[in-house]
Amino acid sequence: MDITNEELLEISLKIERGGKAFYDNLSTHVKDPEVKDFLITMSKEEALHEKQFIKMLEVKADSKYGWEENPNLRSFITDNFETDIFPNLDNVFQHLSNFEGIQKAFEFAIETERVSHEFYGMLGELCSDYEVKTLLVLLEKAELEHLQRIKSLKEKFIATTS
Repeated sequence: MDITNEELLEISLKIERGGKAFYDNLSTHVKDPEVKDFLITMSKEEALHEKQFIKMLEVKADSKYGWEENPNLRSFITDNFETDIFPNLDNVFQHLSNFEGIQKAFEFAIETERVSHEFYGMLGELCSDYEVKTLLVLLEKAELEHLQRIKSLKEKFIATTS
């Protein structure tokens, strides 16, 4: 089954909108101002990524990119995007203490940023359009930076609260 631009847009929206809501919600559970500011920044960056992906697909319309029939991409999509990417934080905090909930939320964020990084990287590798490939490389790089920053923040959070 071909991978359509609409399907990829839906996945990207799921990633970026879910990320924005997740980071917004998580920021309300964190007291440390540095961590809170970081999470708010992450939320804004996710919103920017959404706009970039939408613009990319709108400008290129129904162009072929090289990923339409790739079985590895189809498998990756099936394995990673058939369910919600981000958990409902209210449910997480309802069952865990605030510390455990925040720690678990960081773990979810790390996994999600890893999957997002891999997704945009895979699209970039498969893409035959130079402009789109450039944007995908930038998105991949941004997701990798998010991943590294979240890992660092998680370590800081654990060190300062334990």
